[in-house]
Amino acid sequence: MVKVIKKRGSVEGFKPSKIKKSLEKAAIDAGYSVNEKKEILDSVYATINKKLDEKDEVKTDTIRACLLSELDKCEPYIARSWRSFDKRYKSQL
Repeated sequence: MVKVIKKRGSVEGFKPSKIKKSLEKAAIDAGYSVNEKKEILDSVYATINKKLDEKDEVKTDTIRACLLSELDKCEPYIARSWRSFDKRYKSQL
């Protein structure tokens, strides 16, 4: 199982459902329904899972960068929405 290294240094097992939920939230935040973008979200999800299967451990920042890179290629509006959410959320920390 892939180990995920969190920002504060803690480690947990990889949970694919977290990626799927994050993609769905970004799509909704961008003004789409999950069903509208299901094909794209499924494709990004599959690509990320494939990349992570090749690793023993990965940092959350790496997962985020991979997700945004894939979204930039196929659905830039959702990627912008994700970045906007990150900016709002991180500014509150």
